[in-house]
Amino acid sequence: MNAASSRLRFTGMTSSDMLAIWPGTLLVVYLSATSVVLLAGRDRVSALAILAHIAVLLAMGAVTFVRSVPAWLRSWAPLLLLLFLYSEMPAIIAAAGHAGLRDAPVIAWEAALFGGQPATAWARAWPSALFSELVHGAYLLYYPVIFAVPALLYRRGRRNDYHVAVGILLTTFILCFLSYAAFPVAGPRYLWESAAPSGPFRQLSVFLLESRSSQGTAFPSSHVAVATTQAVLATVLLGRRGLWCAAIAIGIAMGAVYGGFHYAIDILAGFVLGILVPAVGLPLTRGWRDPQTR
Repeated sequence: MNAASSRLRFTGMTSSDMLAIWPGTLLVVYLSATSVVLLAGRDRVSALAILAHIAVLLAMGAVTFVRSVPAWLRSWAPLLLLLFLYSEMPAIIAAAGHAGLRDAPVIAWEAALFGGQPATAWARAWPSALFSELVHGAYLLYYPVIFAVPALLYRRGRRNDYHVAVGILLTTFILCFLSYAAFPVAGPRYLWESAAPSGPFRQLSVFLLESRSSQGTAFPSSHVAVATTQAVLATVLLGRRGLWCAAIAIGIAMGAVYGGFHYAIDILAGFVLGILVPAVGLPLTRGWRDPQTR
């Protein structure tokens, strides 16, 4: 009897069942831990934020562990929950009791490492409208790239690879979120006006950040960390065709600095995290993957 169909003692579940609930279990653990933070700092956040968080925790637990939930919903719910998790970061940061944001040390690191502030100096030194639109267009690709690799794997029926990819991707997100809770950094766009030339992609990028961005979530850059993780996953699980994702990750990184959205050191930290998580996760999950990618 193969591993995919074998029954796990005491649970009545197959190993494939266990793999399918892995991403959801990661989020349940994260949501449980951050519930403690929110409850401990309840005098610093609204009751509505706490209730919404607990409601999402209960819903995620039900979707993950109730056997009658449709398989497609169990598979996609963790990814669909990411917007909520990101949007609630200011409440978690406030509940954690930070007296202020930590931009000052990051600015000092930036100056020591680069001799200045690339987030303001680059666009001022080279105000190219064409380049600005190219890198801001790449920056906007972050949103579809979150779903691109899992969607391709799911569409091809490679369910084991899909669950492995989602679990590794969520690990990257969770490590970013935990970093924001422990060391919140606003980012240069809250401090200085960018000299990047305006254009449709620049305007759309700024609009999305102003309407959806959560202050305190600059270090490390989740855009770069997630895009880099996806580039590694795409290359390993989809072959050379996955290299397009690496090009997008580089474009996102350039847009984040040129546009004045991130410090350059945020980008470096994002690259490191985005490489390390799949570098550890893929070997650990080799036996879980579909045969062609083991």
